[in-house]
Amino acid sequence: MNAPTRITQSKATVATYLLLLINCLSPMAAIVVAPSLPQMQAHFASVPNVEFLIPVALTVPGLLVALLSPLVGILADRYGRKQLLVASIVGYGIFGLMPMFLDSLYAIIVSRIALGCVEAVVVTVSTMLIGDYYSGAQRQKYLALQTTFASASAILFFMVGGALGEIGWRMPYVVYAVPLALALLSKIMLWEPKAASMASDEEQGRVSVTFRPMMLLGICVVTFIGAVMFMILQIQMAYLLGDIGEHSPQTAGLVASACSVMIVLGTLSVHMLTRVGLRTPHCLALAFGLIATSFLLIPAMHTWQGIMLVALVNGLGCGLMLPTLAIWNMRELPWQRRGLGTGMWYGSYCLGMFCSPILVVATGKLSGSLATTVGWAGWLCVPVVVLALAASLVKYRAARHLQVMGVNLEDA
Repeated sequence: MNAPTRITQSKATVATYLLLLINCLSPMAAIVVAPSLPQMQAHFASVPNVEFLIPVALTVPGLLVALLSPLVGILADRYGRKQLLVASIVGYGIFGLMPMFLDSLYAIIVSRIALGCVEAVVVTVSTMLIGDYYSGAQRQKYLALQTTFASASAILFFMVGGALGEIGWRMPYVVYAVPLALALLSKIMLWEPKAASMASDEEQGRVSVTFRPMMLLGICVVTFIGAVMFMILQIQMAYLLGDIGEHSPQTAGLVASACSVMIVLGTLSVHMLTRVGLRTPHCLALAFGLIATSFLLIPAMHTWQGIMLVALVNGLGCGLMLPTLAIWNMRELPWQRRGLGTGMWYGSYCLGMFCSPILVVATGKLSGSLATTVGWAGWLCVPVVVLALAASLVKYRAARHLQVMGVNLEDA
């Protein structure tokens, strides 16, 4: 672990899990207030275009993360990680709490825009620090756990947001007081990584990591595609069920919950798969293969039980995909460009999530039905599977060649 010698193991463990919790602030930004949106819309019913402005208030932080994460990465590379992270968590708590006291919908949207700006710092820098503090198998483990924590917390935030929303539409925003405590803990428990230690970690890995802009671009493209695919069933599930005559919100919630559980299980499986010998291309091929299979089966499903089965397959594939992409990106970044690369990766991921419903609606005008559109998305995953399998073959031959030369490539 890349930590100063004065850092005890117990403090290092606390710091690691603190970073995992901090990364959960990203799904919290939207999910905790989502159940109370109808009440919020009713409260501001007199505001023109309220039916458009309320969803904007929910989703605009994610758009800001997509736009600003690359810039955040550059700033963190130049000016350091810890102080930037602590300040942004404080800002996250303050801007998150503001809608409790604001009486103007436009002011609330402005506060949510500010929330998105600091959220970009929070998610980017917390991921960077995991990459800074660890290398090799430990880094893979904690990057996978990062996704596990975020996915599991989404289920909790839905329940908490729903319960607080019963009191009133402002009450879910009280959850944003929690980050203020996380900021204090971050100030005490985290440390600024030293350049010399990060360079030493790379040298000990026996592999010189060179910054390759085209490789980063390729990773970002695959990440964008993966994020688009990830959000399709998350957003469209209720509509797919409605198209087959199942209009019960309870059924939609049951299917969505089952899918979320499989996402968590998928994230937990990544570290296990890498330990038994599967590498990044294998995991990507498996993940996109499962997602493609689920999408291609959707047009043939005419019962909610069938869609439930498809959602389970999709959730497992999505759970495998997210940490695999994060691990792939981090492994290809030299420590001097870790901020830029992490920011671009997060930006691509958030942009894909933002664009997913737009692309589905636009494609639906051509396909004629939502189920057909989802099926087409499955075919778009197939080239990614083929490329991943081809890359796995190239990696295998390269690893065999390095073995012959006596080089152990841990992350090949």
